[in-house]
Amino acid sequence: MNIAPFPNLARSRCRPATFAAAALLAIPFVALQLGADEPYARSRDYDLQHSRIALRFDLDQKKVMGDVTHTVTILHDSTSKIVFDSAGLTIHSATLNKSAAKFETKDDKLIIPLTSAAHVGEKFDITIRYEAKPTKGLYFILPDKDCPDRPKQVWTQGEAEDTRYYLPTYDYPNDRLTTETVLTVPASWITVANGKLINVSEAAHGMKTWTWKESVPSSTYLFTVVAGEFEEIKDSWRGIPVTYYAPKGRGDRLSINYSRTPQMIELFSTKLGVNYPWEKYAQSMVDDFVAGGMENSSATTNTSNSLQHPKLAPEFLTGEDGLISHELGHQWFGDLVTCKDWGDIWLNEGFATFMESVWTESHFGKDEADYERWQSAHHWFEEANLYSKPIVRHDFNDSGEFDGNAYTKSGWVLYMLRHQLGEDAFYHGLKHYLEVNRGKNVVTADLAKAMEEATHTNVDQFFSQWLYGAGAPKFDLSYKYDDAKHEVELMVKQTQRLEGRVGLFHIPTEVEITTASGPKLSPITVSQDKDTAIFTFSVDSAPLMVLFDKGGHVLKSTEFHKEKKEWLYQLKNAPDLADRADAITALAKLKGDDEVVAALSNALLNDKAWGIRANAADALGQLGGSTASQQLLDALNTAKEPWVRNRIVSALANFKDAPAIVARLNSIAGDDSSYRARAAALQALGRLKATNALATLDAAVAADSPDSFLRNAALRSMGPLGDDKAVPLLLQWSAPGKPIDSRNAAIFSLARLQKDNKDITNQIASYLSEAHFPIRMASIFALGARGDASAIPALEALLKSDDLSIEMAPMIKRQIASLKAPSGEKRHSRGEASGEDPDSEASPSPATNEQDAVAKRLDRLEHLMQEMAERLKTIETRLPPPKP
Repeated sequence: MNIAPFPNLARSRCRPATFAAAALLAIPFVALQLGADEPYARSRDYDLQHSRIALRFDLDQKKVMGDVTHTVTILHDSTSKIVFDSAGLTIHSATLNKSAAKFETKDDKLIIPLTSAAHVGEKFDITIRYEAKPTKGLYFILPDKDCPDRPKQVWTQGEAEDTRYYLPTYDYPNDRLTTETVLTVPASWITVANGKLINVSEAAHGMKTWTWKESVPSSTYLFTVVAGEFEEIKDSWRGIPVTYYAPKGRGDRLSINYSRTPQMIELFSTKLGVNYPWEKYAQSMVDDFVAGGMENSSATTNTSNSLQHPKLAPEFLTGEDGLISHELGHQWFGDLVTCKDWGDIWLNEGFATFMESVWTESHFGKDEADYERWQSAHHWFEEANLYSKPIVRHDFNDSGEFDGNAYTKSGWVLYMLRHQLGEDAFYHGLKHYLEVNRGKNVVTADLAKAMEEATHTNVDQFFSQWLYGAGAPKFDLSYKYDDAKHEVELMVKQTQRLEGRVGLFHIPTEVEITTASGPKLSPITVSQDKDTAIFTFSVDSAPLMVLFDKGGHVLKSTEFHKEKKEWLYQLKNAPDLADRADAITALAKLKGDDEVVAALSNALLNDKAWGIRANAADALGQLGGSTASQQLLDALNTAKEPWVRNRIVSALANFKDAPAIVARLNSIAGDDSSYRARAAALQALGRLKATNALATLDAAVAADSPDSFLRNAALRSMGPLGDDKAVPLLLQWSAPGKPIDSRNAAIFSLARLQKDNKDITNQIASYLSEAHFPIRMASIFALGARGDASAIPALEALLKSDDLSIEMAPMIKRQIASLKAPSGEKRHSRGEASGEDPDSEASPSPATNEQDAVAKRLDRLEHLMQEMAERLKTIETRLPPPKP
């Protein structure tokens, strides 16, 4: 499952906003976690082998009417009843082997007593007729007064344990079954479900009945139904149907965003040595989806926000490939082989995240994959709440299992395992893992066993420290050169606090020392025996560059004590992107040094990797000064790629009281070849609080652009601008009837303005009851950020609502706690809510003006939102559904 919000996504009047812009106000880079899922696999009394599911829909009442027949086989002697998960369903009747059966509903369970105690191996066909108005699991997306032309859609979302809200079934991953799905819908509709389309037949009253059959067993959270007014494009891979679906009117966006899917299927099938295992592959893009994407077996559902406008799509280097490759990777890891319980969810999500990088490296090149991995490591370390938690754990009721460890860290762990074993051995092990566990539920030990059987390499220590242990190594590094002995002595100290599940790490890695005669690579192993180790290397002359973990193949943080000249040499000469990026990070701390500015400028103009050029732009912005600003302005004359131009423009927002920069930003905002650069210019003008910036932003709000891209950037910029004259316009654009993305941007800015204005607080509070989840979330965090305690009753009332998912409650509670806290404590409260380390650079100091601190976080988040897309699974957010 991909639970990330998407910054670079398609927009329309009645399409949902990205969650990021609103939620990041208070919770940067922390997942919104589920806490209700069962951590351990259940013991089973029966094996659910097949389900025939027939569904009809009442759109006026937002009701589903269902008939389901389950075929079960008894697993325990003396079994006296069959129990299904059933939440909020009205059960009309049940039959047992075609005879009427008694039943009762209790505690979200449907209990069907057997006429006599059953024995192991006995089979029963149980038919249940029911109806429901689901609060989650199945969603009706229909036209309303604000969106009268919205295409009608009905879709499901089962993970983690929401299938029970529209279907009485066994709702946990440790069972697998085949399905037949029969959907009766209006004749003009299209449907998608698991498996192969068997038949479409005419039905009464202008309806048609679609029959889908999945013959490969999968778990019930992977059930899917999509039905509605869609457009379809057909493709194929080795004769297997590959189809794409968009809400009516947006079919022209399918090819530009999704046409690389067959190439991905080919790559993954070849790399893994196991061909794509299902009878088709469909991708349905739906409105108001409660996640980024969901890997239902043979039929992924993605947010329609992934349908980027054709004019915007070319401005994002990797487009939606991160989402697409992630969900496709799940068809092997998660669907063909499925975690036994949620404590091993990394076997699903970590592999899907890793498969993203496999595609990126193959299609976009090694530098792109390295850059994304380097970024993800840095942002994982920024999520302080993840560090003390192991990847494999079952104590996630308070924080949820779908977090940055399950995604980012797990993807890194698989990358490190590949690097340690070697490419051929690693993929040989994965092939064996998939083959011996095909169609089964697995735990982490199954992967370890398969890898050892295939590679004859013991991986126990690796799994122990990276999967069952917590954290990652933090290194303090230094070296000295002995000219008389021609030796380099490297001191390596692990500085992480040893507590809980965090220990010392055993790290095999490589050190490269470059002298005038060239580089020399030496393998070393950092041991778990002691926190400090000294390694000695023979060299022919003084080192020009010393690289620890050359190429950045270990998830780690480092403090390497080097002189400026060494960092300059490393930036210019290190062959691997990660080492050059580390050099930029170090040099960005050396302010007031013209030599550093010149080196960063050279990297900005000439480095072969766009990520290094973009990081150099960021560093020049951090350094400040007239020379750095001029270098950035000059670079705009040659930088053509939108993904570089927007970073340069964003960096210019660091230079205050610079009329030439403001003039250039105004010029770019009004006319540039890149929409991303124009959006960045609008936001930079707000951050700089430039004279007459409000007029520029007003004009951008009034103008049209693809998917309101520039309008929304201007609305977001009004908050950092801090001009209260923007309030009337922001209130207008925050109101129902405006595009949801624009509303989110307006609410985001209203959080910062006229904080003592109760009318604004009341207006935002009125949005808490809306059905649109992104608006509700934007409002929750805006109220928390405003610091107006008069919002507490509205938040407390929301906390009591009956459609509130359990993962949403802690977020609301944190905002209430922040509003109730004395002013000196609010910073810490919000830091906890965000998952930030209160002492980190991302958190404001007690003396920092709160609005400036929020603006600082926004600047950082906007920058990352633009560049990471949903690549960073540390942003991934488990979205609870709105009330239908």
